[in-house]
Amino acid sequence: MKQFLIIFLSASLLAMTSACKKISTPNEESRELFGSWEYEYDSGGFSGAGGSTKYNSDSWIEFTERGFFKVYEGSNKESQKKYRIKMKESIYSSEEKPAIVYLNGDYEMFTIEDDKLYISDNHYDGFTYTFSRK
Repeated sequence: MKQFLIIFLSASLLAMTSACKKISTPNEESRELFGSWEYEYDSGGFSGAGGSTKYNSDSWIEFTERGFFKVYEGSNKESQKKYRIKMKESIYSSEEKPAIVYLNGDYEMFTIEDDKLYISDNHYDGFTYTFSRK
């Protein structure tokens, strides 16, 4: 029983310390992603006019330094998933740009200009989502 308790406490301590670790960023500009962002609008898609239902007018998102991406509708948290920031090749310029990479391998490119965050699907006929810093 004593050995089981020691193993259990060791595993718990390991899990807690790894969960508190900040994610690494490929460059200083990527650190600007951390924080809360209010959804404004989307564009793109097959027609170019937007129309995605991924977010609504009451949506906002949060990227934590601990690697959690959270989606809210008003004050209700709708979803949460782990992410990291890596450099990926953009289909728009063939250059490597910062991307939000999720644990399942999906990713979205992002750009920050002033207090605006642009998150783009990295495929043709994809959407671009515009957010303002909260």
